[in-house]
Amino acid sequence: MTSRDGSWHPPRALVLSWLGLMLLLALTVTVAYLPLGSANTVIALAIAAIKALLIAAIFMELRERSGMMIAFAAAGFFWLAIMLWLAFADYVTRPDFPPAG
Repeated sequence: MTSRDGSWHPPRALVLSWLGLMLLLALTVTVAYLPLGSANTVIALAIAAIKALLIAAIFMELRERSGMMIAFAAAGFFWLAIMLWLAFADYVTRPDFPPAG
């Protein structure tokens, strides 16, 4: 965006999303060093989901789109979830899981 004096300033939403992503990055690094046991994975995945939603809303501009566009984006993420679930199911059903140390 160009102001009256001719200088360029980034849109406010981009600056706020960048600050939010940096805050979530710092939170991810902090949680990685806390001894929370198996809760570390759950918290890290929750933070990653928040980051993905923030990126989808701002950079994919889904916050300004119609319901149909949001539904198709959600369908893509749902398909990704199915693929990840199938890969995880394959991984945990292997006979040598977990590997013997």
